[in-house]
Amino acid sequence: MEKLISQIVLKVLLEQREPSMPLIVKLFKVLDEEKKKKKKRAEILEVIENLAPYMNIPPDYALYLLELFLLNYRKDGDYSGLTKGNFIDPRKQQGKTTSNTKANLYTVAQMPFKGGNLIGQWSKDYNGKPYYEVVSYNWYPVYIFKDDKWYEVTGRYSSSTSKQMNNANPVEWSGELQEVVYLLSQEEMKMLKRGETHEEVMKHKLKKLKELEPELIKRKKTAKVYSWHGNAETANANIKFKIKSIEEEDDKAIVTVDILDVIRRGDNGEEPTPQNYLKGEMQGMTKEIAEEKVKVKIMELLRDYMATRFRYNGEDPPIQNIFFKYNHLKK
Repeated sequence: MEKLISQIVLKVLLEQREPSMPLIVKLFKVLDEEKKKKKKRAEILEVIENLAPYMNIPPDYALYLLELFLLNYRKDGDYSGLTKGNFIDPRKQQGKTTSNTKANLYTVAQMPFKGGNLIGQWSKDYNGKPYYEVVSYNWYPVYIFKDDKWYEVTGRYSSSTSKQMNNANPVEWSGELQEVVYLLSQEEMKMLKRGETHEEVMKHKLKKLKELEPELIKRKKTAKVYSWHGNAETANANIKFKIKSIEEEDDKAIVTVDILDVIRRGDNGEEPTPQNYLKGEMQGMTKEIAEEKVKVKIMELLRDYMATRFRYNGEDPPIQNIFFKYNHLKK
């Protein structure tokens, strides 16, 4: 079967731009034929889910396409009169009630919904600019979609909120429409709602990180390495380090880190370690591995100040606002 809709065109549909009418008409004609055989919503939804691979879209978008079709359905099957002026967008309709477990089927396409202590809705900031938000317990947004960007709150203040966020997560790491998701504090989410720009929010994030510097440089820290990480023969070890400074350069922060030593760790704690990892004397431990493990530890500590989601494997995040420099003090 010919692919009816591309990922790029789907993104256009989902980003509040004007829809491509020829594409919509073509899609609706296919679904119109199926509707003659399938009378129930669930049956048509199943058809769309089965067609999704041929339409080059993730199955998660099936509910959006179903609502799109039903809202614009023509009994006579003639969609030639469908225009940008009379096209009905599900995102502009009253939110439907659903279970929290199905919330992401709505958030992925920014459709309004009402779940259990979880709602998705369109609002406007103080400047009149629209944004989509997912609100927990009618209290604060856990996700915001604004200016073609997804934002996720970093604070998860209860296990129920964490569960709600997992249910409503609009962008999976493994999703075919891989997107950047920005990490914001609750205060920064409120900034977006007030109408402050993305750039202003990112500058605020670095400002707060710089204010944290005195606390961060006070104490030594430890990044632990386990034998089952990477090389199976790598010994358990503690990497001792200390954040030396945080400097701002344009729109990024430079975190300078002193790596003090790498010490073997046994069943009873740290053990005397005469081997020098910088000289290749510790099997499975190098300068580069030490830096990577320290980087992961610091990224975890500074999650509230990182620009975007990241993996805890040393991989650079999609968009970086924090960079690292290392000094190795082992002699």
